Amino acid sequence: MSIDVKRPLLAVALLASLAACGGQEPVAQARLRVVTPYSVKSLDPIKQGFWASEWGYGELLMRPTERGTVEPWLLASLTRQGESAWTLTLRQGVRFQSGRALDAVALKELMEAHLAQNPAARSALEGAKVAVTGPLAVRLETGEPVANLPSLLADESMFSVFDVASRTFTGPFEVKSLDSQKLVLAKNLDYWGGKARLDGVEVRFVPDGQARTLAVRSGEADLAFYPPTDALRTLKGDARVSIREAALATGQLRGFLNVRKAPLDDSRVRRALSLAVDRKELAETVMDGFYRTPSGVYPEALPYSVKNLRTGLPAAERLLEEAGWRRAADGTRAKDGRPLAITINAYSPQPDTKPVAVAMQAQLAKAGFQVKVAEVPENYAAMRSADGWDVGLSFDGSLSYGFDPVAPLAQMMRTKGPRNLGGIADPGLDQVIDELAGAFEPAERDRLLREAQRIAVEEQAYHLIVVDRVPRVVAGPRYRDYRPSSVLLHLDASTAPCGDSCGS
Repeated sequence: MSIDVKRPLLAVALLASLAACGGQEPVAQARLRVVTPYSVKSLDPIKQGFWASEWGYGELLMRPTERGTVEPWLLASLTRQGESAWTLTLRQGVRFQSGRALDAVALKELMEAHLAQNPAARSALEGAKVAVTGPLAVRLETGEPVANLPSLLADESMFSVFDVASRTFTGPFEVKSLDSQKLVLAKNLDYWGGKARLDGVEVRFVPDGQARTLAVRSGEADLAFYPPTDALRTLKGDARVSIREAALATGQLRGFLNVRKAPLDDSRVRRALSLAVDRKELAETVMDGFYRTPSGVYPEALPYSVKNLRTGLPAAERLLEEAGWRRAADGTRAKDGRPLAITINAYSPQPDTKPVAVAMQAQLAKAGFQVKVAEVPENYAAMRSADGWDVGLSFDGSLSYGFDPVAPLAQMMRTKGPRNLGGIADPGLDQVIDELAGAFEPAERDRLLREAQRIAVEEQAYHLIVVDRVPRVVAGPRYRDYRPSSVLLHLDASTAPCGDSCGS
């Protein structure tokens, strides 16, 4: 059996628009000014390659779409050969910004570089081998079945496409400069997909959320990414800006739980913590309706979704009593003289995590937890340590940006997964994840995903799913019809200002 995925034939392959200004003529000397909290620290295509597709100076082999699917991007087709081999065929005419053609030899080189040096790719495709089979075709031998390969190739963390010799990319923009303050991009005049409508882009790194939105209000920036809820509240009804919303709710705020030490080494305490969190209050009241209340790990529309997230203080208290945590006169709990105390980490690049953590502090106190809220500059860096934290808030979806449920599960919950920050080591869950890798049939995949949710959520509560987030952007007048990407593809060749008539 084979699966053949082919890109529709287009005379000129301009990528799907993220900025809905279709039909407008290119604007002379158009330069987009963006503010974002996240710094591009380097142009290393292995360690920081995910920025390339986000900011339009690089691309991927497969493309996630706003329809919740993936399709070929730099590939012309992807064909499965049996259980553990695939043929990857490149589209013709693609060149790196160095001028070198993206051919089968170049594809083999870049894939082997990722498999050797990129922890995410190495973990997902351990032992994989790449061989050239034609001028534009390679054969990928995975050793074990990898049913989710199309989604892996659409995941920005896996295989950024770059020229190993020159370290250049293929996108409609190329990097002119990068420092600690900003990234400056210019139009790639030899872009394979046609002429970019923007002449350049300046991406400034501004950690403060209010400062980002004020930059748009004052006309110093055109787009502000990751606006905090406090800023969005103040912008309601402001004619100087538009709040633009993505098509899909792909973001998810979760708490990584540190299961390596007490008290969260006990599944009863973890389950009690989850029951004591009122997600509806967090989404609708604390965050003023800018977030959504999750009913499960995955969106309800998906066939494998299970509605298993509940709030119930009495049930939480019963579990804590069962685990030996007794109430003191002041309402807090202790066991063998040790208080039921935890630390929740918020992180400054995502300012919404702080009010959520403070609200959780009050909610958990009703069950007897003593909660300290800490704010760290980098969430992952803080959680790499086994000490100093118990709950680490982070925007990490259960679906990859290639709409894959398997890779995030393997990365965050499989023993020794690259993002298993809480120290989960569960042989039963590992077995389910391993079986998912070879589940090509949808019914079997769905069954295994439901079993994974039973173990990870209902039985063990390894992660705390908090609220769901729809990506939003604050836009100035010239970009008031800009559509934020649900899948982090912020710019492409069609991105452009809309002019005075746009949105009218």
